[in-house]
Amino acid sequence: MKKIFLFALLLPASLWAFQKNNGATSQKPTGTVTLICRIYGVPANLDSMYVYENMGLANRIVARGSRRALDSAYVLNVPVSTPKFYLVGANELSTTKIILGGEKEVTLWGNSQFMQKARTVNSPANMSFEKLQTQIADLQTLGTQLSAQFKVSNGAARPPAESRLVQFGKSKLRLLDSLKTANPLLWRFASLQLTPDFMGQGAEYDFYGKEYFRNADLTDKAFEEIPEVFSAFEKYTAQLLNLGASQEQAVALAEAQLAKIPAGSRTRRMAMGGVVSMLKNASSNQYPVMAKKYIDLYRNNNYGEIPRLEMELRRAGTQTTGFEAPDLAGMTPDSTNYSLKQMRGKVVMIDFWASWCGPCRKENPNVVANYHKYKDKGFDILGVSLDRDMASWRKAIEADGLPWHHISDLKGWQSAYAALYSITSIPQTLLLDREGKIIARNLRGEQLSEKLKEIFGM
Repeated sequence: MKKIFLFALLLPASLWAFQKNNGATSQKPTGTVTLICRIYGVPANLDSMYVYENMGLANRIVARGSRRALDSAYVLNVPVSTPKFYLVGANELSTTKIILGGEKEVTLWGNSQFMQKARTVNSPANMSFEKLQTQIADLQTLGTQLSAQFKVSNGAARPPAESRLVQFGKSKLRLLDSLKTANPLLWRFASLQLTPDFMGQGAEYDFYGKEYFRNADLTDKAFEEIPEVFSAFEKYTAQLLNLGASQEQAVALAEAQLAKIPAGSRTRRMAMGGVVSMLKNASSNQYPVMAKKYIDLYRNNNYGEIPRLEMELRRAGTQTTGFEAPDLAGMTPDSTNYSLKQMRGKVVMIDFWASWCGPCRKENPNVVANYHKYKDKGFDILGVSLDRDMASWRKAIEADGLPWHHISDLKGWQSAYAALYSITSIPQTLLLDREGKIIARNLRGEQLSEKLKEIFGM
């Protein structure tokens, strides 16, 4: 353990050599930057590589390069700039992070299936970046070990464990201080990775919620060029949830951090995007809330992510009480058109079913009974069928005596309605209030009867 700890304390000194060299050679270039991608394991249909500028929830294509006939390498020319981070790959799903801008030519070697492991040659800037990433990974591993030892320590073992954690924190600050002057670009990247350490005072999630970004000056406009802001806020949100913060607490803490970043800055946009992304990955009920805020803020400055978010939000909203159900409009059994919006002002149950669905048909008598009991009180039903055959659909409606409104696109499991509402099995229902907002999902049998009794008071 002592050897590992001493290694951590020596890291700033060992980094200085490549930082200083990097700082001495990074002169402002002129013209274009040439990126040569030597990628092996390339599928036959892979004819292009791309350089992307990461904008958080979206990427912008900066350059595209085709294979060179001479040696099958991909050659891309990137507009000259001060050194900044880009993503390189054949598509947005498999990329590697790279620094371009201050060097006339950079060569990237990698496997098309594992682009995140690609490495550069003849690039001091990227060699420094790759070394720093390794150093940060080592520090994070050591930090996890020291934090675990501190948490389980007690009695005589507590002071030494606390001292090691304090000294470890100081070593991270020395590393950041040495980078700040020698290589500001890498300092900004590292400041988002090297976070403070919890020392056992109060709730751990509350500590990280407030102190996670202590080492990063996110008011610095230069952070707008650091796409790691997005990833850092993803990790931040995940850590709060993993440490036991409720979804509402995690969002409140995240919003307090966002409020510290200048409004209208790209930094705040990337940070908010990171929060939204992690809430989606965590299937949080707060995802629709934050996604809607993001859309409202950035709708008029769309990078391409807004339409995708709006579609995801419509789908997510179908899972969340309090959200307005997306409209459903389509063909009725008599080949006219009808829509959910026409039912506004009533308490509505959307019933996904099909003539061939045994459990659906078995539940229908209960639904019919509730319909007749409450229809004069303002209750109505929209049946959405996953049938493919018009005749079977009509026959089932008549046989089961279903007098309410019905629509279908007759596409079975390929139904656009099922896709919009994330329906993967039937029967499924959604109960909506008079404003079209979701009250509950998948009420059947006695549960449906009790909920309607609660709403209508009889």
